[in-house]
Amino acid sequence: MLARLRHAAGHRFQFLPVPSWDEGVQAVLRRPVEIGVVDPDLEGAPTAQGIQRMRALFPSLPVILYTALTPDLAGVLLQLGLSGVRQVVILRHDDHPQRLGDLLVAEAAHAVSRQLIEAIGDLLSGFPGELRWAIETGVREPAAMQSVKALADRAKMDRRTCLRWFAKAQLPPPSVTLTALRVVYAHRLLQDPGYTIEDVATKLGYAQTRSFNQNVREVLGRTPGEIRLSLTPEEALAIVRERYFSRRQLRLVKAS
Repeated sequence: MLARLRHAAGHRFQFLPVPSWDEGVQAVLRRPVEIGVVDPDLEGAPTAQGIQRMRALFPSLPVILYTALTPDLAGVLLQLGLSGVRQVVILRHDDHPQRLGDLLVAEAAHAVSRQLIEAIGDLLSGFPGELRWAIETGVREPAAMQSVKALADRAKMDRRTCLRWFAKAQLPPPSVTLTALRVVYAHRLLQDPGYTIEDVATKLGYAQTRSFNQNVREVLGRTPGEIRLSLTPEEALAIVRERYFSRRQLRLVKAS
């Protein structure tokens, strides 16, 4: 099944196999996981429990159920349908590479990071393709993009050129922009009950939770615990746009 997924995905996705539901939960907490491709038979017998647990902890995580057809599967599928699992693929029945690839792409569009990238698309419209892709990678994998040099290297340009592109677009410096977007991403993760504040700090690449707390205060004016309860994702993004990107918004209004 993993070989079929890799063949269908090509270079568009990387996969992180896990041997148990506990390790699956830890992978979501610590790694830049955007989709769960799950098999109710993971631990030896078909059961809905592990998948239901994932859904309860991380309701924002898109899930594709990929499994073999067995006599015990019908009851499991009924339970998972009631838990909100809608995408089901049966091994050697409807897992043609084209369908698998299309399904992965479609479900990835619902991932938290992809939704944020879509929401800030207008801010990145003037950047060259490689720099835009590097910024989007920084949103999807914040732990891997902790400095301007890392961003410039990913975009295959020098640091000074990277800084000039941000100035030309009337955006804050790359370090400020990435920090602001990282905080918006953190807020969206904190909407899932499975994440603690410490989990989100680790997932985003912070060596210390204290530094994460400080960035959240600087960007949104509240603690992580407060933003979790008091702001919707739309409100958090609106605050960041107003505080950090309003010059760009004014330029766009004048241009229109």
